[in-house]
Amino acid sequence: MTELASTMTPGEVASRAAHAIAVLNELTHGGGELSTPGDVRDIVASLELIGSSLPQLCEQLARFLVVQHEDGQLTPEAGLDADDCVTEVIEALAAAGQAADMMTAALTEARAGSQVLAPAQRRTR
Repeated sequence: MTELASTMTPGEVASRAAHAIAVLNELTHGGGELSTPGDVRDIVASLELIGSSLPQLCEQLARFLVVQHEDGQLTPEAGLDADDCVTEVIEALAAAGQAADMMTAALTEARAGSQVLAPAQRRTR
């Protein structure tokens, strides 16, 4: 277990990850802090790693809900059926996992394509 995992809850780690993406959006707005195509390549590679881990995370979250439901630990709001609610969430998590796979494939393609990009050499006269 990493040091981060031993000192934070899963919700806290997820919140930090979401915040990190928001900060990346701020830093890269309008080119912001980007200086070379290598910066783009590095960020895309990191996003690719994130994306490749999301399907597993979605599956683990779904499994947790199934176990909690089977153990009678989940109670939906009045008038709602627990089976239907859990099924809906599990299906949404499965769809999110599939979407993450597609996103990761696109990021892999973007990273591969960016390998040939380099800053233009300035010409002196």
